[in-house]
Amino acid sequence: MAEKRPARVHGIVLAGAYPTCGSPLDDLAPRPLLPVAQQPLITYSLRWMKAGGVPSATICANSAARAIRGELAAGDFGMRLDYLEDWTPRGAAGCLRDAGERADADTFVVADGTAVPVVDLAELLAAHRACEAAATIVVGVDGGGRWRPTGFYVFDRWVCQFVPEEGFYDIKEKLIPRLHKAGEQVSTYTASEMAPRALNADGYLALNHWAIERVATRPGFADGFQADGEALVHESASVDPSARLLGPVLVGARVSIGAGATLVGPVSIGQGTTVGDGAVVSRSVVWSGCTVGEGAFVDRSMLADGTHVGTGTLVVSAVRANVRDEPRTRMTMRTAGRALWAPFAAALRPAPNSQS
Repeated sequence: MAEKRPARVHGIVLAGAYPTCGSPLDDLAPRPLLPVAQQPLITYSLRWMKAGGVPSATICANSAARAIRGELAAGDFGMRLDYLEDWTPRGAAGCLRDAGERADADTFVVADGTAVPVVDLAELLAAHRACEAAATIVVGVDGGGRWRPTGFYVFDRWVCQFVPEEGFYDIKEKLIPRLHKAGEQVSTYTASEMAPRALNADGYLALNHWAIERVATRPGFADGFQADGEALVHESASVDPSARLLGPVLVGARVSIGAGATLVGPVSIGQGTTVGDGAVVSRSVVWSGCTVGEGAFVDRSMLADGTHVGTGTLVVSAVRANVRDEPRTRMTMRTAGRALWAPFAAALRPAPNSQS
């Protein structure tokens, strides 16, 4: 009997994000390119595929295709990338078929480009083959204790015949039910947690906290970063000796942290940003080229590229983008911003009559 040839695997990254619920993130960058722990969100799926032995991938996007291509052009992911611009739109299953027709592969790994995978891909592929399934759905338990798809799947090539050549066709609502109705084997693979994703500003901030806590303890996070306790600081950054870095902190290239400044993790300070003397940045994500003025206080917020926070300014539970006065948009929080800020103010700033 002839030896069975190993399956050829191709990755498909669904990066055609659409505006959701008027989130301010939609005005700042395509969601697959949002920086998460100072890495574009989509790169987490690509590196996951590479680590699992997938040699090539197609990135399916709509209006963001050119921006994604430009962002990824300088990266070395160790795998072949091509792009499929979905203008119709075709939906997740439609993109599976369209990308699959262009790839010479037997098996397709499909990933949501706005989520971070949390399963071992080699084990997932092995489980898919062992079940001899047409499709495998990665599931996790949400906050309400319900089983939910995480946005990651494995499909055998011939599943594409169940997807129409034209029109919108979804994986969860159309393709999976059609496979069940046809009597095809659909298996599930259980993840230890739901895949973190960026659907809105609050979720994006939580995703960054999740990622920062993990990369801050992982050696070899990225070239040029050096460990300093729980912090990772780029070798080109300037951190004043009197500054305090508390908890998991990422300090990017060419960042300047002034005298007496305090960073309370999880926090990320993007490249070329200046944090002034005595300023406090806690539980926040600061993109590139920002300025946080002397004595300013930024808590549980996101500052987009080039944002300026004036001297002594208070920014709490907000998204700011190139504005100098009031926060552009408030994130939906369960606790009032002032209540969030108060214990930090008490703990991190000395009383008016204290002596240094």
